[in-house]
Amino acid sequence: MYLDLDLHWSDGVSKPLSNQHPPSRILTLSVHHTAPGFFPADQLAHLTPEDTTDPYTLSIPLARGASASTFATIWPSIEGIRGAFMPDFVVVQCGVDGLAGDPMATWNWSLAVEEEGSLGWYIQKVLSWNHRTLLLGGGGYHSANAARAWTYLTLLAAGKQPETEMPIPEHGSWPRYAPSFTMEIEKGSMPDENQQDYLQMVNERFAIIGRRIRVDSTNDI
Repeated sequence: MYLDLDLHWSDGVSKPLSNQHPPSRILTLSVHHTAPGFFPADQLAHLTPEDTTDPYTLSIPLARGASASTFATIWPSIEGIRGAFMPDFVVVQCGVDGLAGDPMATWNWSLAVEEEGSLGWYIQKVLSWNHRTLLLGGGGYHSANAARAWTYLTLLAAGKQPETEMPIPEHGSWPRYAPSFTMEIEKGSMPDENQQDYLQMVNERFAIIGRRIRVDSTNDI
């Protein structure tokens, strides 16, 4: 299972694996932003229909301002697909260009594991599945925040409990971590444009897709 959390749709992985006959046993699930003119533009980047011919290539597009609350709301879709597919391996693309403060200025995602729905919370949930898991870096255009985030996620993967108040040690690029000089990523103020009725529809649709995957897996036994 390939889970992509980058701001951009996972075209480089999802597209080559889509609509294979027989179906690829690699499931891709991308949570991303899409809008007219936003890269990459592709039909597969839209919300996956429940009657898709390829339930192993899945997309959940989110609107501007996506926050931890939005990500917490759609978590049952991700958990449900994992439970239906039951992968041997999980690869997570930990894009951080959706974090608050990134120059892409599109999402308002947070990092601290204590906040339900944050990036750290997501990775902790994935690690709790106890599948063989590989975490990859991804997009991130605020260099100090990208370094903070990947250090934070590495600590989680190592079984440590990172703290956002942890000070950044002095080094050549230390001034970039101003004003806090800690692991904390400042919260943004961008409004979350994701509507609850849309997020509920995502969960309902992915519950149907999950049942299709479960039936397909049973038929393969």
